[in-house]
Amino acid sequence: MGYRTVDEWENFEFQDADVGQIHMENGHLYLELGYVTILPDNSCNRDIRKMGTNELTLQLQQVEIDRIIEEGYKLYDADGNFTKSVEDQELTPEEYPKWMEEMAGGAVYQILRRPAEGELPYEYEIYLDANERTYLAKVYAKHDVEVWERFMNRHSD
Repeated sequence: MGYRTVDEWENFEFQDADVGQIHMENGHLYLELGYVTILPDNSCNRDIRKMGTNELTLQLQQVEIDRIIEEGYKLYDADGNFTKSVEDQELTPEEYPKWMEEMAGGAVYQILRRPAEGELPYEYEIYLDANERTYLAKVYAKHDVEVWERFMNRHSD
């Protein structure tokens, strides 16, 4: 028996989730995530506490990728002296498939959702850590769909 919610993004905690895979298919963006927290207000959560799941698919429907940015950084030597600065790098659309492959094994730092203006009602900011770098994917989507197979107990926070 599986579980499915639509537009209940706010009833999950995605931070620190493992990234198994990210891919595009038929205009939808799929994020296969491990160890997502399901909050008590989730419509499928019959418990009164935070629960978890070890495998969840976050599907952003009718997605439009605005941009993907490899965030910049500053380097310092062992004495704390500044040595180098690397600016943000915006990926080209041709680089998106390779980036999606490289995110496997990474982690979710944060996923934010806010209302958007225009045809697609939601704007998502997806912050990921992978390969010792941080990335921001800014996308627009019509709906978010969350699908998972089972609930797991969480240790108390």
